[in-house]
This record gives sequence, structure tokens and C-alpha cells, in this order.
Amino acid sequence: MLATEVDSLAKSLVQARAELARETQRRERADTKSEELQQELGHARRRAQTAERELGRLSAGIKGTEHATQAYQHELTTRLENAQQVNEQLRQEVQRKERQRRALEENLKEVMANLRNAAQEAQSSGVTTRTALLEEETLVPPPRSDSGW
Repeated sequence: MLATEVDSLAKSLVQARAELARETQRRERADTKSEELQQELGHARRRAQTAERELGRLSAGIKGTEHATQAYQHELTTRLENAQQVNEQLRQEVQRKERQRRALEENLKEVMANLRNAAQEAQSSGVTTRTALLEEETLVPPPRSDSGW
């Protein structure tokens, strides 16, 4: 019986050692895997920090661009309003000039009609024409033959 017990104990010891070796291997694999995962986690954290910094930089750039865009838009809006005011002033000036032109055109028509009427009246009343008066006024006496010696 003792030999059977020794065999049984030896067998149990071999099984326990085999189990211990398997557990040791599993533990080593788990430790290796744990180290790999910790390194990957460290890399992921560094990438996340880099991404956060980049995101902050881009966000600040976007805000700056947005501010510049709003300022430019305000400037363009102001310029557009000014241009519209100038256009309105020019439109009013054109209207005023057109009214003046029409009034002058009407005055010219009246003056021309008055001149025609005056010319007709002058011809019908027998008044000497202006040309005849001018001819009389411009008559020059004949030159003297006396030279004064």
C-alpha cells in the first residue's frame, strides 16, 4: 500500500507541477499581455493628448477665422449701405436734373414761340427790320482825298 500511495502521491505531485507550470505560463502570458496593453494605453493617451492640443489649436483658429469673417462681413455690409445711400442720392440728383432739363426745354419752347410771334408782328407792322438798321449804322463815310499836306 505504501507503494501505491507513493505512486499516487508522485502522480499527484507531477499533476500539481504540470498544473503549476501551466499556471505559470498563463501568468507570464497574462503579464506580457498586460504590459503590451499598458504600452498601448500609454500610446493611446499620448495620441489623445496630441489630438486634444490639435483640437484646441484648430478651435482657436476657427474662432479667429470666424471673428475675422464677421468683421469683414460687417465692413462689407457698411460699404453696401454707403453705396446704396450714394446710389439713392445720385438717383435723386438725376431726377432733379431731369426736372430742370424739362423746365429749360419748356422755357426754350416759350422763348422760341415768343421770338416767332415777335418776328411775325414786326413784319406785319411795317417796322424796319433789324438788318436795315444795322446797315444804316455801319455806313462808313467815304475817305477824303486830302492827305493833310
